[in-house]
Amino acid sequence: MKNRYIKKLFLILILVLGTGCSNKNSNENVDKVEEKETIKIGCMRITEDIIDYVIDEMKDSNYKIEKVVFDGASNIPATALNDGSIDGFVVNHLQWVEVFNEKNNTNLKMVKPYIYYFKNGVYSSKYNSIDELPKDAVVAIPGDPNNMDRSLRLLQRMGLIKLDDKKELCNVADITENPKNIKLLETEITATVKSLYDVDMIISGANAMRLSGEDFEKSLFNDPVDKDFPISLTVNDGTEDEKWVKEFMEATNKESFKKKFNENYKGTFILYNDIKGE
Repeated sequence: MKNRYIKKLFLILILVLGTGCSNKNSNENVDKVEEKETIKIGCMRITEDIIDYVIDEMKDSNYKIEKVVFDGASNIPATALNDGSIDGFVVNHLQWVEVFNEKNNTNLKMVKPYIYYFKNGVYSSKYNSIDELPKDAVVAIPGDPNNMDRSLRLLQRMGLIKLDDKKELCNVADITENPKNIKLLETEITATVKSLYDVDMIISGANAMRLSGEDFEKSLFNDPVDKDFPISLTVNDGTEDEKWVKEFMEATNKESFKKKFNENYKGTFILYNDIKGE
């Protein structure tokens, strides 16, 4: 009887210890999940899918990428990054970031190698060519300083206006010749495409047209300098060499990422590395 009692106690002890070890292992697994550092990356609807693809590519990473989607003006993610609300963003092109830094006394850094650039085009719901554009035509363009300059220079390349070439960053006041008396409607860049049926012509990114269900391939004039406006992950100065940044950028260079990117954006966004070889 005594031996049987001792055996029972021994078995109970083993069960208790085993349960304790099991709980310990479970707790260790939970701790491992909780150890993941959360990285907040800002985007807008137009770049939201890119962050989703990176999240998928980094699912086994020690970092958890949290997508933060902003609505409204295109400067909101940059402002959020500067005040520390997010760790980075993928929205604006390099020249935009440089102008934002200059205007706001900030020091945001775009990480290389750049991820992609976007096709910028000229669209109209009323006309089939630039030559058909009448006098006093209304043209909607983005109103932020950098994209306004880009749009004005595009209008100059089309032969519709002439600008003061001494200016580095032009606005409507720098138009020196306007033979057709074109009237420019300044819009927030994320809303320019909404003016398509209200004006004679718009200057817009092809992907914004795609997202609006419009024919993004029906551009009357394609911007020949698209490649000069790269887009990538933008972070605060001093964080561009952090490990999570390197893993994020490595994710964008994986073939699985590129496949999803190209299938989704249908040529409206073009992978920068594949073109530039950087």
